[in-house]
Order: sequence, then C-alpha cells, then structure tokens
Amino acid sequence: MKIFREAKESERMELFEQGYLEWSKKRTFEKYCEDNAKEDSFGTRYVVVENNAIVSSMILLKLPGSKGREIYGIGSVVTPKEHMHKGYASFLLSECLEQNIKKEDVVFLYSDVAASFYERFGFQVLPQNLQREKDSICMVLCDEVYWGFLMESTLEIIPEHF
Repeated sequence: MKIFREAKESERMELFEQGYLEWSKKRTFEKYCEDNAKEDSFGTRYVVVENNAIVSSMILLKLPGSKGREIYGIGSVVTPKEHMHKGYASFLLSECLEQNIKKEDVVFLYSDVAASFYERFGFQVLPQNLQREKDSICMVLCDEVYWGFLMESTLEIIPEHF
C-alpha cells in the first residue's frame, strides 16, 4: 500500500542522496546538501512510502505571496530509477496538491521532464518571455485571473529556479 506523508528528519540524507544522483550540477555531495538544506527552512518535504521504502519524494516551498495569493513552489521531485513508471510521482503530486493547495493558490515548478507529465495536474507552460532557463521549463498551476496577471507581467515576477 502506498502511503503519502511528510518526510521524517531521519530520512533527509536518503532524500538528498536520491536528489544528488539527479541534480549534482558538478557540486560535491556536501555542497548539494548545504544548498538543499536551505530550502527546508521554508519548505516541507513529502514522500511516498511503499513496503517501508521511499519510492518518490519532493519539497513544497512557501514563496512570498503575490496579488493576495499564497504562492508555492514544487521542487526536487524524484523517483529512484527502480521505482519509475509505477505511478509513484503522480500519486505524490496528486496528494500534495489535494492536501495543501487551495484553488486560488499559485504553484510554480521547473520541469526537467516532459511538460505533459505536469500538464495532467493542471500546470501550464509559461510563454518564452517568462522563462528564466534553457534547461528547465517553468510551469504554473493557477486560476485564469492569475494567469492573466502573469501574461501581462515581466520576468521579474517569476521565482528563481528552486
């Protein structure tokens, strides 16, 4: 049975090890841990556990609000290779969004996988003039009113890659 829950402090190093395999960006493991530990001060890590193993994880970051809205960022979505293509990341995202996000909230993410994966959850790819990076696609989950606000905004409104 799949269980969605907050990650335990004792699991942080395992989560960092999984993330480091995907996003080391030529950093040492120690530097990767230092950089990612900063996010824990304004985010909550979630995991999916099955048979006592972490099969998928992510962090939900609380970002500064905008236009009276709560703003969040989803980062470090990772599923170990041996658990990929079994629906764990989909379950993780569905549960996290359902349990934490209200319809008027705004959620940003940077995708390193096909945007179609996140589009299934209602995320939309921002237009090119609102993209900060070449290698990661910035996407947003928001209502039509906030989407309209974004379409009239400049790049400064888009959060840095987290």
